[in-house]
Amino acid sequence: MKKATQRLMKQLFSIIALSLISTIFISCEKEEEKIEERPGKILPTVVKAEVLEEIDSIFPERTNFLESHPELFDVSAEKNIVLKKESEVFLTFVSEGAKYENTLGYYIYTPSEGTVQKSNLNLQVLFPNVSDDILDQGDMLQVGDSKYPAGTVIGFFLIVRGWNSEKVDFNRETFYTNTNFNLEQQQQHVLFTFQEFNEIVLAFEDIFTSDGGDKDFNDIIFTISDNKEKSTISNFDLTNVKSY
Repeated sequence: MKKATQRLMKQLFSIIALSLISTIFISCEKEEEKIEERPGKILPTVVKAEVLEEIDSIFPERTNFLESHPELFDVSAEKNIVLKKESEVFLTFVSEGAKYENTLGYYIYTPSEGTVQKSNLNLQVLFPNVSDDILDQGDMLQVGDSKYPAGTVIGFFLIVRGWNSEKVDFNRETFYTNTNFNLEQQQQHVLFTFQEFNEIVLAFEDIFTSDGGDKDFNDIIFTISDNKEKSTISNFDLTNVKSY
């Protein structure tokens, strides 16, 4: 009887110990999920005044972009960044005019490896909270931490209301630059370049266009370059990127 009691006590202690270890592990895991609203690797830059003027002129408030620039929604228009040479990629915050605390991130794939599936995407967050009270105009981040090989495609995604108190909620509605991943294959972004300048413009509409909204596509605006200095882009394939 005494030995049976001792065995029972040992089992109870083992269960309690395992429970404590599990609790500590889960607690640490949750702690690791917390991320900073403002990324620590931001590089402060200046958005050229001429670029801002052009962006303001092409994105007037409450102007239906689907009607004013239908060419950007044509199937022939490039929707992602495609590398023709090995390259780094940099994203610079320009402006935000959204109601929500949205999250912006990226994913990469190589077409030569076969058709990309939404379920296989490795989503990486760049800006957890794209809000102008968190970010400063000109805030730049490198996409990843190294160069990508030629042939790489870099897509972007916007999680509507993605920022949720120290973490990103991946269960929220998400818009991808690969439009076939979106509900009804709806295009929720535009990608183009200005002839006079050295950057690509990426802009999102964060309200599903079929549900109404102003469709002005200026809820968040970024520029993209293949170098920190924003000098002439030479590593991106601009063949099908619409230009103004």
